[in-house]
Amino acid sequence: MNKFEKQLERWNGGILRGAQAKLAKILQVSTATVALWTTGKRRPSKGYLARMAQLFAMDPFDVMRLFPPLTTYPETAPRTAALRDAQDASNAYSADILATEGNSVSIPLLHTVSARFPQYEESDVAEWWTFPRRAAQGGKCLVADAYARARGREDLYLIRPSAVLEEGQIMLLQAEGTLQLKRVRTENGQILLFFPDGTLDKRLPPAAITPLGTAVQKITNVF
Repeated sequence: MNKFEKQLERWNGGILRGAQAKLAKILQVSTATVALWTTGKRRPSKGYLARMAQLFAMDPFDVMRLFPPLTTYPETAPRTAALRDAQDASNAYSADILATEGNSVSIPLLHTVSARFPQYEESDVAEWWTFPRRAAQGGKCLVADAYARARGREDLYLIRPSAVLEEGQIMLLQAEGTLQLKRVRTENGQILLFFPDGTLDKRLPPAAITPLGTAVQKITNVF
């Protein structure tokens, strides 16, 4: 039994059974998410840590210590959950850490992306990931591919800010009042938008599209 499981047991009146589901219901997350926190395969964001601190009557820093940091990286391009990491107060909720010294950078996975990108609020962050600096390539955040999720996949894209349409690239765009992840191509004065899997979605005039960022890394089928 790890530290988090022991705390769940104490919090649930000395009974571990059902504690994960109870916590998931209160935090309004899936039981699978709490299970991943329990096994160390995923790390809660600062917002969830703060809420657990209230529930457990603990200091937020002590709650954070229930989840040992992950510091291992794959040798090739990041494609596994091994990059996930929780952060301490010195760098939480700021992708500006990219400008600091060190061989790794901390990047937020955003469950909510607004038109203010790359700005975001604490409540927008689902969890933090740690990347080798060379692999980050200027990326400021991770966003999920909703199109892939609807088809049973959990693919993420590392996004660096960009206000210019980049031909042939997968970009984070504001179009038709929504934020979208689409590959862009120009044809006959119009912008063709493709889903990341290559399926054509629509054609729009350039004035109807506001580029926010470009995908520099894909992390495939993350669960």
